[in-house]
Amino acid sequence: MMAEHGKPEIRNPNQTANPKPEIRNPNQTPNPKSEGRPRRPQAPGCGRSFGFRICFYDSGFGFRILSLVFCIAAILTCPCPAASLKFDIVDKVGWSGEQAANVPKTVQETYAYDAKTDTVTVSEKFDRKGFAPVPPMLALAMEQGFRVRFEPKPMPVKDASVFGPLVGYENADTYSWNVTGLARYVFERPALGSGAVPKDVQAELEAEAAKVVAAGHLAPWLFLVNTPGSGADDRGDIYWHQPGETLYLLAEVVPALSPEVGAKLKAYLKSEREAWPPETKGSVPLGEGARREAFAPPAAVLKRWDEKNLAWRLKRPPDLFALYGLARYYEAVGEKPDKPVMDAAREIVARSMEFRDWATLYWLRDHSPEFNAVHGANRAFAGAVGTVRLARMAGDSDAEALGWGLLARMAALRFAMGKYTQYMDARHLFNVNYDFRETRNGRKLDPKDLAIKVEADPARFTLPKDPAWWLKRHQGDWIGDLVTWNWARPIDNVRQVHRLDEAGLDVWEWCGTDCYGTGQKRTVSEEKDYWYMRLAPYQLPFRDLTPELGRFMADNLRPEAEAYCGRVVENQPHWYATYAEAILGAEQGFADPCDAYGQFNARAWVLGEKPSALARYADVPWLPRGDLYHVHKLAEAVKAYRGVELALSGDRAQRVSP
Repeated sequence: MMAEHGKPEIRNPNQTANPKPEIRNPNQTPNPKSEGRPRRPQAPGCGRSFGFRICFYDSGFGFRILSLVFCIAAILTCPCPAASLKFDIVDKVGWSGEQAANVPKTVQETYAYDAKTDTVTVSEKFDRKGFAPVPPMLALAMEQGFRVRFEPKPMPVKDASVFGPLVGYENADTYSWNVTGLARYVFERPALGSGAVPKDVQAELEAEAAKVVAAGHLAPWLFLVNTPGSGADDRGDIYWHQPGETLYLLAEVVPALSPEVGAKLKAYLKSEREAWPPETKGSVPLGEGARREAFAPPAAVLKRWDEKNLAWRLKRPPDLFALYGLARYYEAVGEKPDKPVMDAAREIVARSMEFRDWATLYWLRDHSPEFNAVHGANRAFAGAVGTVRLARMAGDSDAEALGWGLLARMAALRFAMGKYTQYMDARHLFNVNYDFRETRNGRKLDPKDLAIKVEADPARFTLPKDPAWWLKRHQGDWIGDLVTWNWARPIDNVRQVHRLDEAGLDVWEWCGTDCYGTGQKRTVSEEKDYWYMRLAPYQLPFRDLTPELGRFMADNLRPEAEAYCGRVVENQPHWYATYAEAILGAEQGFADPCDAYGQFNARAWVLGEKPSALARYADVPWLPRGDLYHVHKLAEAVKAYRGVELALSGDRAQRVSP
């Protein structure tokens, strides 16, 4: 059974399809009247029944109900609980090349985790024998050095596409691959040392945290950036509207505080969690709570943003990132999720898995979880970490198995995104004339340069000898870009994956208003896609970066992170300054706060900057109270001064010195 519109079905890999599945106790004695129904799902390699599936059935009221069903029995006797996702195999860009006719139509992925070896195993089962391909984005990650192993080893094919090289198996309908070493990004816990912290840094952190507690529930912050005369209320961003994000940010602050203030902040976290449960509430209304800013926007402006400008973000249900914040909350306050919480968490996972695309490891067109792809991948990586943590706390083996599978996919995808521009160079997908606009500075561009594809002309795919070629080509642009003064090596290409779906892929250095066709839409109509033109310009790779993803990037993508951070410094040496002038787009007053925050976190977690530098980069708050980014930056500076010890499951430890 495949759900509507390419939604992947989640079920036990051995379960027979059933358009209207019966929901019942898996250990119940079979009813004679049920003959002809599918037999109970069986877990791979296990004689006792348990499983995981998503079922859709008619409600009788004009809509469909999503039912997440777990069938669990004697899990303790089965060493490898497993979960499964089923996908259509979609190819709209020709990634399957000459093997297109031989590629099966559907594939079912089964995920299992072996804690003894810290190994996630993903088994691929196709609907028929033929050419069994490796997802091209996974093949790209493998080609660029991602530590993934296949059983048996796949054979390369000459074809390469915008999504990656074509790799697979002839006359096969199954294979498996595995990733090891992901536990450190889930279960490593920081323990603070006793290093000396400057009194002024600690005092400022305590004071800012106390302001949050004293204010009570704080309303989200509507950040407006337009200069006067250009629709000043209609370009900007929304901060701290997701309850799960608030829990995450403040949970990270607690360990850096004095016991007295830390206890008060924990109590504040509990009140926020009770009032705004992240597993059921996707956003806090913009007018709900105490104001953070000195001058609150008019109610009409808040309403317009809530209902029109960013309704796509503010009206959606909780996503995977909410589970990350929820898990951090439970860790901070020393509690565990109960059954209703886990039921809601499983529903979030099920909903988030709809419209996933197998080949790209991402989502189908118009169903991306975020405005741009790399941002969505950052949040999904964190969400997978949160899923595993919650499941482990609750003792939910099946949910944990699915979480590990999602984490393996997102780790491969985030690695592939980080290496993508180097893949472009190696496979001649790079084009010196590439642009996302049809015209630039009055010049109409060649349509051949508006899409990423394999280039046959060396004049297009070879880097010019003049390292300032990019700067000279963009001379005269009146819209601000992240300028590249020296582009002589593939790694100098710091463009990021903006759009990723079954129809193609785009790259650029930034996104938002004035970047037009970048992000998850290739063509934009200001009238039709009004919301798309409202988001303030921001830098791509580090938005919603979390400590775990930071460690992953430090291990796997440090040179790429250094290159991007260096490019930002070249463009704006004072990148960390509050209310720094905008350098991206046009008619913007200030740089988006998420830029300095993302750069700060990359320097703290990926590049390992010194504590004194982090304290300086924390700068001053944007707001009189409730600037959660500033509070978090101060906390990370304090942690760096004190020193952090990371321990995996309490045994293997790594010392990170200040």
